[in-house]
This record gives sequence, C-alpha cells and structure tokens, in this order.
Amino acid sequence: MAVIPKPKKNKAPSKAEWALALEKFNAQAREVRTKYRLGLLGRAMVAYRLQPRLLAAGYGPDVVRQILFSMVLHAFVG
Repeated sequence: MAVIPKPKKNKAPSKAEWALALEKFNAQAREVRTKYRLGLLGRAMVAYRLQPRLLAAGYGPDVVRQILFSMVLHAFVG
C-alpha cells in the first residue's frame, strides 16, 4: 500500500492549491475504485481505514475530515 506523505508545516496551502490537491486525490481514488471494482461498502471500508493512517502521518483532524468528506461525497456522485 502507498505511503502517506507527511504534511508540510511551513505554510498553509492556498484555496487553489487545496482544490488542486483534492482533485488529484479524487482522481486517484476513482482509479482505485474502478481497478478493484469497489462497491459502496468497499469504499466505506477504504475511508474508515484511511482516517487513522492520515492522523498518524501528522495531518490535523480538520484536514482529515475534509478529505474523507470529499471522498464519501465522490463515492455517491460517481
């Protein structure tokens, strides 16, 4: 499984950088979803297992919550 990179502590990302990073994350999540043909329960399990890994990597709870909300939203949309 891929290693989660440590967050950068030197500056807060701009809204454009944040939107670009979420778009990239969602594109990669879509690829995994189609490659492994994950259904709704499979997607939920991925989100559930991703949360503690992101927290352990040093990401803040607000960032983790936003990433997982985006992931769940995209799971329902497509």
